[in-house]
Amino acid sequence: MKKTSLFLSILFIAGCAQERYVLIPDESGQSGSLSIKPHGKAPVTLDRPHQLSTSGAWGIGKRSAEPGEVKAIWGNSIDAHPIPPKKFTLYFLEGTSELTPESKKELEGVFDEIRKRKVPDIVVIGHTDTVGSQDANDRLAETRAKAMQAELERLGIDPESIKASGRGERELKVQTADDVAEPLNRRVEIQVR
Repeated sequence: MKKTSLFLSILFIAGCAQERYVLIPDESGQSGSLSIKPHGKAPVTLDRPHQLSTSGAWGIGKRSAEPGEVKAIWGNSIDAHPIPPKKFTLYFLEGTSELTPESKKELEGVFDEIRKRKVPDIVVIGHTDTVGSQDANDRLAETRAKAMQAELERLGIDPESIKASGRGERELKVQTADDVAEPLNRRVEIQVR
């Protein structure tokens, strides 16, 4: 299940503390659940997007809130919340730093995700299958990572925001014996934060 963002707002009214919790859905509209256990009161579970719990000297309550109401109360906190990281995996033709035709099509999604962020932080890690020597695979993995870094820079991404490295055959996606040409291991992983 995806992580769900939770926000807390505490108000002091006439000397009595009031606590409010709301369950904020992730970008797909899903939410987990939150169990609230106020001191000396029965617990309440929030398990639907935009459920709101308020507790104070009078007790604890739960109700559904409209998205506009949530935005009015917690808008600044929601706006300040960073966009969650997103990970992409692109695949290469055997023995090369050329993307497969399918992965070339997926590049636009990577660029779209980067454009959503004001100050992106991008990590590019190249990988290989187990065909060839470890030294050769280290060089090929580094070449793949640098090729993706160059492509990002060509499209206007600040080079200072990109970290690229190669892991060779050390972190196989599919465990294989030595000298196995596994297409899922010939990849670059791009994490956009």
